[in-house]
Amino acid sequence: MNPVAMLCWVLLATFALSTLALSGVVALAWHAGLKKRLSATADLIALRLLPPLGGALIVLTVVLPAFLSEEPHRQRETAGPLLLALAVLAVIMLGHAIWRAWQACVEAQALLRKCGPVKRRLVGAGQEIEVVDVAEPIVAVVGGWRPRFIAAECVVAACSGDELQQVIAHEAAHISARDNLKQLLLIASPDALAWTPLGSSLIERWRAGAELEADQRASGSDPRKRVALAAALIKVARAFGKDPPARRALSMPVAADDIEGRVLQLLAPPRPLPRRPSLATAIGLWLVLVLTAAAVLPVYHGVHESIEALVRIGL
Repeated sequence: MNPVAMLCWVLLATFALSTLALSGVVALAWHAGLKKRLSATADLIALRLLPPLGGALIVLTVVLPAFLSEEPHRQRETAGPLLLALAVLAVIMLGHAIWRAWQACVEAQALLRKCGPVKRRLVGAGQEIEVVDVAEPIVAVVGGWRPRFIAAECVVAACSGDELQQVIAHEAAHISARDNLKQLLLIASPDALAWTPLGSSLIERWRAGAELEADQRASGSDPRKRVALAAALIKVARAFGKDPPARRALSMPVAADDIEGRVLQLLAPPRPLPRRPSLATAIGLWLVLVLTAAAVLPVYHGVHESIEALVRIGL
């Protein structure tokens, strides 16, 4: 096999193997008690994205340099069936992830088309709100990279001035946190967890946590704002009647997840918001990654031998 083709097969196969192993670690840790300890959205998204990001890190910082530095040049090899099967699995995971992302974007565009033309525009909390004349009482941030703030005329008319301002502040908090983009990353995560109930459970738990955090950021510790937002949530939820709103991809509606629990939280004494990762934390993580890659240098020969063993399995 051509050395370049062999390198591609090796990278894909080791990515699949790494993500499978890390997916298993996440599943074991979750069922061993981690699900009782994690509630902050930053922790949940980090856990959900650990398999693909960790797999990519292993491939780029360990497998790729080990293969390039230790593989004899111009040597042709035959790939074994296990290597090819893992590589095909990686292609399937990546392809299905792209398809899920595409479907989510298509669904978001369909929702925007359903809302019809913009009737008028409002500005609040530094955000532009597109008011549409649609029967569904929708108030949501829709889209991925450049989300749009959509509000139904019936909701705008039903809410008082204070209630509408808190609805706007809630959705502005989603935009500030880039929750729609995070949701797209979760949907398009290329790993085995995407095909399991645990993958869906982690996304749903993240969504619920994102709603609670948006409520807190919108109302803070101001009792008047908290009561106004709670009243707005009840009004929007009642407008849907007995049928709860559909959970569409790439949309963060103001009243879709655990309305009762969110209202109770708003009427209770405010809790401190989870800390967001700081710049120092991000720099520290990158330094750890660089140092880890440097620490692996002495074992490149052993890594390459493991790769060769994987290539030969089944031959």
